[in-house]
Amino acid sequence: MFIGASLAFCPEGTAVKSLSAGSLSPIEKEVIAEVRALRASPGSGFPAPFLETPARIVHHVILASHGNVQLRIAAVARELGVEMRTLERAFAGEYNRTMVEYQVEVRLSFSRWMLSIFPPTKIGAIAATLGYDRVQDFNRFFKKHMHESPSEWGRKERARIRSEEKRTSFD
Repeated sequence: MFIGASLAFCPEGTAVKSLSAGSLSPIEKEVIAEVRALRASPGSGFPAPFLETPARIVHHVILASHGNVQLRIAAVARELGVEMRTLERAFAGEYNRTMVEYQVEVRLSFSRWMLSIFPPTKIGAIAATLGYDRVQDFNRFFKKHMHESPSEWGRKERARIRSEEKRTSFD
């Protein structure tokens, strides 16, 4: 358990550990190290305009972290030296959605992809990858957005894929 951690509710309504402003989660430390590395070596595969736009950096960070629930964008904003509200406006202007909406979208997309893989990925492994401390919290998040449990959705999706593969193999 992280020092200063307590239980809090995320915007999408799932309980996760919240960290005090002074402590960073492992994913935040990793992201900040990546941001620093990107800034230290411009031209390392990212175009210069990318590094000049905090909203694009945050977009990349959310996507690279699969929308990890423990990633607080405020920590990234501090590292980028931009006010959170300014970053929120820039992100919404560039991507027509909020950063929280994008985190949820990426988290759902990643979890749906993992659930559709053969053989099925363990739900606990998906939950841990996405930063959930408890599988129940991930289940609640998934069910809220997909209207069925991850195991139900995964079973149906894998059956749909098998059916589609059989149909296309006969053509």
